[in-house]
Amino acid sequence: MRSLSLLLLLSAPLAAQDTPPTVKAEATHDGMNHADMTAPKTPQLMPGYGSGGFPITTRVKGAQAYFDNGMQLAHAFAHKASIAAMAEAVRLDPACAMCLWGQAWASGPTINYGKTPDELAPLGALADKAAGLAKTSGTDRERALIHALQLRYKDGGGGKSGDLAYAKAMAALAMRYPTDDEIAVMTADAWLMTEAKTPDDFRLNAELAMPLLEGVLKRHPDDTPAIHFYIHATEIAGQPALAERYADKLERLAPRASHLVHMPSHTYYWVGRYQDAADANARAVQIGIDNARALGLPPPDGVWGLPYHVHNVTYGLGGALEAGDAKTALALGKPLVERSATRTASGPFSQVIAASGYFAMARFADPAEVLALPKPKLQTLANAWHYARGEALAKQGNAAAVRAEAAAIETPTGPVNDDDGSRQAQQLSFIARDVLAGRAAMIDRRPQEAALAFGQAADLQEGESFSVLTDPPGWYYPVRRDYAAALLASGDRAGARREAEKALTYRTKDPGTLALMKTIGN
Repeated sequence: MRSLSLLLLLSAPLAAQDTPPTVKAEATHDGMNHADMTAPKTPQLMPGYGSGGFPITTRVKGAQAYFDNGMQLAHAFAHKASIAAMAEAVRLDPACAMCLWGQAWASGPTINYGKTPDELAPLGALADKAAGLAKTSGTDRERALIHALQLRYKDGGGGKSGDLAYAKAMAALAMRYPTDDEIAVMTADAWLMTEAKTPDDFRLNAELAMPLLEGVLKRHPDDTPAIHFYIHATEIAGQPALAERYADKLERLAPRASHLVHMPSHTYYWVGRYQDAADANARAVQIGIDNARALGLPPPDGVWGLPYHVHNVTYGLGGALEAGDAKTALALGKPLVERSATRTASGPFSQVIAASGYFAMARFADPAEVLALPKPKLQTLANAWHYARGEALAKQGNAAAVRAEAAAIETPTGPVNDDDGSRQAQQLSFIARDVLAGRAAMIDRRPQEAALAFGQAADLQEGESFSVLTDPPGWYYPVRRDYAAALLASGDRAGARREAEKALTYRTKDPGTLALMKTIGN
């Protein structure tokens, strides 16, 4: 259910997320800035990002305020703004050990972004400096938190031995302070970042995090950091419904935090609330647009540089495509297509995700508009373009033209592996080709031939190697639904019911499959 690689690499098609954001603002890829550009130009407290923070050893009220706000922003994944807040706390009280700890902690890895050794070195130095200050002016709790962070930065950055040492040290602190909400949340977050090579490893890490977060939520049901990470943990563990009642209130509790407004969709999608997933991301996208405008980042490229904007767009597309929401899907998909068409360089992973814009056009746009789209320069996006054209031609009942578009879909060349999306790009081309073959066969009233093509596509779609990387899924609807429809058209009602039930297992409450089940009957 949950993307493995996404926990260390949140994809951003053709924009700013092919590599993690860093402390260095100049880090770029595809000519775009990777930093979280939501920090204000001058230090200021930023409300509306949820809860977080705790009393620290400082006599400067401003330092305490910025420290607390830095914790809130970090928990909401407003990364650069959090770092800026912690830096202001340090400026206000240079002798504050926990302010230095906060700057080092906020600048570290997250479940979406790793850190290189070169990036960790100055963070380790900050933690060491904080440890020196805390010897004479800190509490035992503060010294323990600083020591845990020192362990992380000896060999950490995302899935390394230092991250495991940090998680174990935080777990010991959670046992020592069993009612400390911040320690519990940070410990849960740390477990989600420890090394995981298989789906079972990820689930185990999530299962270590969940009881910690459940304890916080039992004490304080509106704790936004706990809700944020509980949504992540339950999704990874394959139990998204556990977070549903908390997801429903997260936007209200953190209305300015684009990422937290988006986060409920990670629950909604997997429990079958596709329209809610679409709506949450539409709101998150608008917050991103407003942030870009407020920061003076010129359109149209400015908002695409915000690190979670593309994820919000594609997750909104995932929900809208499943829900049948043409308005939202086209509003989100058309700008993605326009941006994609002119790109000349991007990794396969990014192209797989960006293909959702073409899926939106294929599903909801007028066929003439789809057929007028220019061909993208990048191979996987060109395949998505051929697919969209094939769907448009299928609506016109032109089987021969649909087959021509299927034949034009090229299998991506070059090395294939599971880490950069190249295997998924290859499989996406196979799925697209098979689906169009099935469409053409159905137009020609050869449902058994169509069933064969749709069945092959469904098996590929549901295989672990295609499902493991993208979140939301790389293909926008359960193809097994088409397989069931073809079986029904061939007279195999029992087979159609069997495959439709499988489709609902794979994609909970899929509206198209539910409608097909009514047609199949008892």
